[in-house]
Amino acid sequence: MDPVGVVVKVPSTNYFIFRTFIGVEAEGGSLLLAGSDEQVLAKVVAVRRRNAVVDPRLVAQLDDVDSVKYIKENLGADSLLYYTEAKAVVVGALRGDRLRRPSRPLRPLDYVYRAPPELVAKFLAPRGEGPHLELGTVWGYDIPASVDGTRLVTQHCAILASTGAGKSWLAGVIIERLAAAAEVSIVVFDPHGEYSAMQVARSEAGRAVADAVDVYVVGKVDASAQDKAFEARFGTPRRYERVGLNPRSLPLRVLERILEGTYGLTEAQRRILEEGWQAATAYGDRQPLTDLEQLIEEVMEGGKAAAPGGYAGEMALGGLAGRLRALFKGSPIFLERYGETFGGEPVRLFEPAKLLTSRGIKVLDLSGLDLFDQRIFMAVALDGMYKAALRRANIPTFVVVEEAHNFVPARESPVSKPYVVKIAREGRKFGLGLCLISQRPTKLDPDALSQCMTQIFKRIINPIDLRYVATAAEHLDDPYQLRGLDEEAALVTGVSVSLPLLVKVGDRWTQHGGVGARLAPRA
Repeated sequence: MDPVGVVVKVPSTNYFIFRTFIGVEAEGGSLLLAGSDEQVLAKVVAVRRRNAVVDPRLVAQLDDVDSVKYIKENLGADSLLYYTEAKAVVVGALRGDRLRRPSRPLRPLDYVYRAPPELVAKFLAPRGEGPHLELGTVWGYDIPASVDGTRLVTQHCAILASTGAGKSWLAGVIIERLAAAAEVSIVVFDPHGEYSAMQVARSEAGRAVADAVDVYVVGKVDASAQDKAFEARFGTPRRYERVGLNPRSLPLRVLERILEGTYGLTEAQRRILEEGWQAATAYGDRQPLTDLEQLIEEVMEGGKAAAPGGYAGEMALGGLAGRLRALFKGSPIFLERYGETFGGEPVRLFEPAKLLTSRGIKVLDLSGLDLFDQRIFMAVALDGMYKAALRRANIPTFVVVEEAHNFVPARESPVSKPYVVKIAREGRKFGLGLCLISQRPTKLDPDALSQCMTQIFKRIINPIDLRYVATAAEHLDDPYQLRGLDEEAALVTGVSVSLPLLVKVGDRWTQHGGVGARLAPRA
């Protein structure tokens, strides 16, 4: 095994600086072996080109063009003036079958070697019973890169990257591999309508996965443009069921926050609503879907006792009825009766608990809704799913939230936020796993993100996001390495891998719907 460089600085047992030999290039994320007394496995986290001309003794000689020419020609610009220096973080010292904390630092002039494939395969093999999901290959090696599926799901995960860096592609790879390997229900909240493409297989391996994809278009919204684009691109019609919410399924606190934020509520109206909504929804798990006016009448009748007397009470009751009517009639996500249709298509009653009872991929297409209605729907869906999980009426379920910063933001409190946070904090105990996907880590609620014990990074460029990631990610040695990640690369850290793992993400088995528009050359 030939050395690729030599150690030049050893500030601590945690990392070292080495110089590569001529003709050898160091690459961020590559794995190394170094040390004479005690061998360590290390990972390159930063690479830079150095120039010996910055030495003050040489700078003093750069008086004119002839001096510069002499130095270049006689010192050898490529071999002496320029060289590559890299920082490597020590992963652990090799002792038997384990990586341990190093007992002493390396020595300057110790040789550095490229870690042999058999050693990489040995120490990067996922721990635990699995199932193990093969996301691609270890960067720089022809070795499968696998993660522990159980830990990925039950202890939550986050996929963080800049826009266009391939978050949705990677999420699709994870969903496909998980659906093929485990008895699990996967529920995707899809605000852009891109995951419907998973109904179309790209390879033989993807046929069974594609057949397991059920799409639900949420609300009474026009989906004809999406349907035409889907058929034009993939040559087959999109299969979906249109669904809507029973107004009675709204949790009281969600309804209060919506009405307060949208229309305002007086204290009298709040008291009427609290009494009346409890009376109108006192049906347990099977809330009837009745005419909207009947629902409002039940709320008014149930809350009448909490209304003030006289004209003030009449005004409070009438104002609350008008607010409920405006909300339920103005939003496309609510149904008013059984057998309702939109554009000739039946609109089924959405039942969150049913998403949790069978394996497969359930895509909730929210693309026809504005953010206000998307948040309401997510709050109701997650509330129903959590209640079903409390009754243990579910198989293990993986909840994927795209554009998570819109639903569980750091500085706002939309109606969806408490329900995402609740699953992040408590879902593991009841078989609910969570995956948050976002292009802006700083805008994600830190409480929810902190519960994601596997964090997967693709390229991140924004310096504010990079600084935030440095504090939020437990196993990320140098966040600025994320700036230079290749489009195919992903850095996986956390409990689902034995050590931070740079992955060349594998191919998709089903079609990818997140492809952006391309400019065509002008004729």
